[in-house]
Amino acid sequence: MKRRFFIALLAIIALSAGASIVISEIAVGSIVKKLILERAGDRLSLITWSFGATAADVDIYSYVDFDREVLTVRKGKLLIFQYGTANLDFNAPTTKSLTRPAGSYEMTLYIDFAAAKAKYMELVRTPISIATLIFSLLFGIFGWLLLHSAVDPIVRLAASMAHITSRNLQTRVPVPKRKDEFGQLILTFNALLDEIQGTYERQSQFVDDMTHDIITPVQILEGYRQLIERHGRIDTLVDEYLDVSKDQLERLKSMAATLKSRLASAKRRNVERADASEVTERLVRYYTELFPAIRFEANIDPGVVLPVRKDDLERMENILLDNAVKYGTDGAGRGEVTVTLRAGKLSIRDRGRGIEASERESIFERRYRGRETDSRTDGAGLGLSILKKFAEEYGFRIVLESTVGQGAEFVLVFAGPNDGNTAN
Repeated sequence: MKRRFFIALLAIIALSAGASIVISEIAVGSIVKKLILERAGDRLSLITWSFGATAADVDIYSYVDFDREVLTVRKGKLLIFQYGTANLDFNAPTTKSLTRPAGSYEMTLYIDFAAAKAKYMELVRTPISIATLIFSLLFGIFGWLLLHSAVDPIVRLAASMAHITSRNLQTRVPVPKRKDEFGQLILTFNALLDEIQGTYERQSQFVDDMTHDIITPVQILEGYRQLIERHGRIDTLVDEYLDVSKDQLERLKSMAATLKSRLASAKRRNVERADASEVTERLVRYYTELFPAIRFEANIDPGVVLPVRKDDLERMENILLDNAVKYGTDGAGRGEVTVTLRAGKLSIRDRGRGIEASERESIFERRYRGRETDSRTDGAGLGLSILKKFAEEYGFRIVLESTVGQGAEFVLVFAGPNDGNTAN
């Protein structure tokens, strides 16, 4: 991780340095261009003045850069005088010219702009490079310190977390002195470990207690079995063994039910709360677009929250809506589905074939499909069995109301603060 960050940092520094040099050269280039032309204009004005002043003692040749410029004096179209480099192409795109009148004469200064600009840029390119290098070093040092400050704590946290197992849940990650987001992350992680450790210890204690309670009836039954083997099948002993077996089996069944209830209640205590209004509205819109031949009526109260995980609620509603679409339409795929959401209650009703009274329990069994189900209808008979499992885990009731030929309505009734009912 640190290596990837370091490579990314170097790439950013290189790109920043290159961009700084390019931008600086562009900015300085525009300034140099203006400076060259201004100075050339001043020199040409001085040359023109001295050319017309008879008493002036000015060496005009000293104002012409012989290697990069050419000075011409014309009278009309006649070239009177030319001084400067012979290598300059007057028609080249990099050649600039300035003209000044001097009485009846015209003086023109031709400038090799590319060469003149290069001369000036040599003077400023070194300071630009040095400044860019200093900036890159400072940026690199700052980035390296920031990288260490951000990544090293994460590496230490990952190393500490790797050593925490079920055998040493009491271990905690040291909390740093700094009060920032990383410190808050460690506090949150340690709080999560506290909850996990407490849950693990309670489960271990519960398993130990249940193991002890289960061993007792098993030992009793084993003792009676040995008595029968030792003394033979005496009627009174066999009858007593059967009575004891009945009592102990009831005890085992009670403990199994207690264990199941304990696990289900633990899941309900730690359950999240889902925004049922948002989920239901979104799914109804989805099914409305997917099945335009079916009329979906939605009666959804705003702000309804149900004590289930959001993804589980979506699975439940998908199961019921999918069944309403499959079994609540006619041969042409037309139908009507009503979705109603109120506080603590979700209802999905179709106007299809309905469910016979003899099947109202069977439809919740795995892989069961109704007797009237068309063989062409997709499905594996698992949806309602999954819904029943959700009901057992979350503690809500499933109420089914149906009249053959008029459709079916599934109502999910969630337990309120004073309602301890479990799933049907």
